[in-house]
Amino acid sequence: MYYIAKAKNILFTLFCCCILLSNVAYAQDKSQTAPPPNLPSELFDNTPLTPTKVFDNLYCIGTKSVVAWALQTSDGIILIDSMWDNNDTQLIIDGMKKLGLNLKYILISHGHGDHYGGAQYLKDKYNAKIFMSNTDFYYMNNTFDGVNGSRSPKCTVDEFLTDGQQITLGDTTVTVVSTPGHSPGCVSFIFPVKTQGKTYMAAQWGGTGIPKSMENKVQYKSSLEHFSQYCQDNNVVVETTAHLFADNGYAKLNNVVNSTFIENNPFYLGQKGIDNYLNNLSLEIDRAIANSIK
Repeated sequence: MYYIAKAKNILFTLFCCCILLSNVAYAQDKSQTAPPPNLPSELFDNTPLTPTKVFDNLYCIGTKSVVAWALQTSDGIILIDSMWDNNDTQLIIDGMKKLGLNLKYILISHGHGDHYGGAQYLKDKYNAKIFMSNTDFYYMNNTFDGVNGSRSPKCTVDEFLTDGQQITLGDTTVTVVSTPGHSPGCVSFIFPVKTQGKTYMAAQWGGTGIPKSMENKVQYKSSLEHFSQYCQDNNVVVETTAHLFADNGYAKLNNVVNSTFIENNPFYLGQKGIDNYLNNLSLEIDRAIANSIK
């Protein structure tokens, strides 16, 4: 029941985010004084969060709106996503200070501004390599103009990500899973996290928010099935997200500081908890598809 409750918390605000894809351009305009009523207010909340060590090699850095994850390896840092803009990069830089600021790779999950916006600044400052799917590189530059506004600068890409690709830096390998739907070239990631001398596999679903069109909903469902198989094959037991408001994440960050054992770490779901999380997300997609047919 504990893991089921965790999964339900993850999905509580996920449904509220379903139209995020069609409305995310709104978030680029900082002059807006209040979010529209059909989107989570947290998406527009730039309140900084305390940089938090979630596992021995994984740090969460960001704001209530969106976070980046710093994965420490024996040869530098792999950063998963880069938040909204150049202003956000200072939060990332400050958060990485305890890691030595040895940033090497930036992995971009998809072509929305709240995920790629800080990448170019960080690349230029640290000579880091940027990775993104070819499809969403095109999408970022040519399709979703609202996200490519002044708040979220476009970035160059050093290497295009593909399904099943393994990105290795030092002693750490991140597996890329193609999961289109939230955006045309969205990708998700599977990677190792360490605590108390043991290694566990973590997964991050790349796109929070069920898309608007029926075609994209069906694709989103197919991507989830593909991702679920990867999670099963890699014995994933930990779940992370870029949008903590869709995952009860604020409370998790507060609680993880006092987690002595892996079972007490709120980001650890166990295999049963991961299955429940994925199954419940699948049910949410089915409901969204059914509602579109009505």
